Amino acid sequence: MQDRWGLISPEDKDEHHGSFIAGLAVIGRDLNKNNVCKELNGCYIIDLDILPAKFYDSYYSKPLEFFNELEIAVQELKARTGVRIFNFSLNVEEHVTSSGYSIPAQILDKIAEDNDVIFIISAGNTKPTQMRKEWPADPVAALKTLVATRSDSLKVPAESCRNISVSALNPPDINGIVAYGLSNYSCRGVGSRTGLKPDLAHIGGAGTKHVTEGYGLFSINEHGYIEDGCGTSYAAPNVAKTIAALENSIEGDVSRETLIALSVHHAIIPEPFKDRQLSAVAKHLVGFGMPQSSKEILEGGDNAITLVFANRITTGRKLSFSFTWPSCLVKNGKCTGKARLTIVSTPPLDYKYGSEFIRVNIDARLRQLQKDGKYKGRLEAIYAPETGEGGLYEKDQIEHAFKWSPIKVYEKKFSKGVGPSTDWRLDVEYLTRDGERIPDNGIPFTAILTIFDPNEEEPVFNDMRQTLQSIGVQTVDIKTAARIVSRV
Repeated sequence: MQDRWGLISPEDKDEHHGSFIAGLAVIGRDLNKNNVCKELNGCYIIDLDILPAKFYDSYYSKPLEFFNELEIAVQELKARTGVRIFNFSLNVEEHVTSSGYSIPAQILDKIAEDNDVIFIISAGNTKPTQMRKEWPADPVAALKTLVATRSDSLKVPAESCRNISVSALNPPDINGIVAYGLSNYSCRGVGSRTGLKPDLAHIGGAGTKHVTEGYGLFSINEHGYIEDGCGTSYAAPNVAKTIAALENSIEGDVSRETLIALSVHHAIIPEPFKDRQLSAVAKHLVGFGMPQSSKEILEGGDNAITLVFANRITTGRKLSFSFTWPSCLVKNGKCTGKARLTIVSTPPLDYKYGSEFIRVNIDARLRQLQKDGKYKGRLEAIYAPETGEGGLYEKDQIEHAFKWSPIKVYEKKFSKGVGPSTDWRLDVEYLTRDGERIPDNGIPFTAILTIFDPNEEEPVFNDMRQTLQSIGVQTVDIKTAARIVSRV
């Protein structure tokens, strides 16, 4: 253990929960399969010993005073160690609503932004009497299970829009349990104007205990013995480990926006949620998906190229990056392949405006030059209905196209190719609500664009890299350059 913020007396603490979480972060890969704990073993652990198991009133005279201690601990520990990723497997017994935004979430927003840190928050567990049936293999049966279940919405403060919330998935390879299905205890998101929640999903153990495999997720208890367990509390540390590993692998200063964008951009929708019949609800269950390992995120392959742009958007300016589509993906004059675009921003917040507290919409568009000289957007929000991005109505743009959300992901596969030009442009733009002004120092964002060959045949990386270098664009491995900024 690297450091500790010790507040609680030994007789007033319960170290079982925290020990299981720490065990997953430190030796989870040895105790579980590589497809459960994807990161290599080993990491520094810092213990925030600030939540008593009993006699809460002896430590905190007011209900929310705990968060004051949390803020002080974060400030001091970051100053001492540089830690920026905090696993927050703690939920209030209050469900998130589609209209409200809790005080704990607001507090975590502020702590994260003021201290340049990220909290990885558990989505919350249902009460034992309100657990759903085990996730069925049939999509229609899954929908019926969701409809029949109530009181399983996210728990506070998982709606925090400055941080990442994580739902729980079933482990693979347990007889009678659908691999990577939503764990039957895991809370799910609700329609909200704060963006997609939960953000990500990870293995949290099965809610139904198997005769020999137990819950299918193993760690160590406070006495050092191996045991199994389940909960969204145990899904969160795997995501925290990956984001911490990303920061550790990248040289130089790397922004919160970049760390979040990398984890989201490379997330994969679990197999049980890819069926079209689940497209309308999957986003509320697994968010943007299950993140890949930090190694997979940073290394990539020869059949894809990923460009990372980190900058600040300022008043009256639009950031644009022009490029030529990789020639190896141009067939009969049309651009083929697949593109994925993620943008993460930190827009101003003002809670007095209720559900409209996010005051600036930062968006990214991938556009192709047309014969009339105009550029046409080519990507769609990943959960957009097949008829388009939700129409022209504001509520549809919010529901299906991530409008006003700090995190947005778009993609499109060009199976038949799109034309008429190989000239493309990535634009980052903004829209303010009435009366809102862009802060003088701008709004930080990170945009990540990946262009790849779904068939994994064409040399996309070398092709586009050579093209960029020929027009004077300097390309640097993200491991050695935390910021790649396009010319304005």
